[in-house]
Amino acid sequence: MSKGKILIADDEQHIQELLEMIFEEEGYEVVTASDGAEAVEKAKSELPDAIIMDIMMPKLDGYQAFHSLRDDPATATIPVLILTAKSESIYDRISKGIGASDHITKPFDPAEVVEKIESMIKGDL
Repeated sequence: MSKGKILIADDEQHIQELLEMIFEEEGYEVVTASDGAEAVEKAKSELPDAIIMDIMMPKLDGYQAFHSLRDDPATATIPVLILTAKSESIYDRISKGIGASDHITKPFDPAEVVEKIESMIKGDL
């Protein structure tokens, strides 16, 4: 039985594959998207329990995709973990300021990502 469904939105194929492998091993169903527009489309059709969203993606960046999800009642409450290569503290403040559940920078500790997602699904973040 699946522990839940995770949408991984990242334009870097190796990041997608790594996170997909990690979450499938943890017992989650995984859906992936390679750009912000696809992430919005898949979030609306799949209604995941949580989303891992990269910031710098084609078509719609992560922030634009995030706002699109928040504007739709069907996806407005899905927790989002912002994932980015930008390590400056301003990006953490922006992520939290827009209402993201949390923020993590690349390179990341896989165990930390799993812990944050599980907390988000439980409603702890």
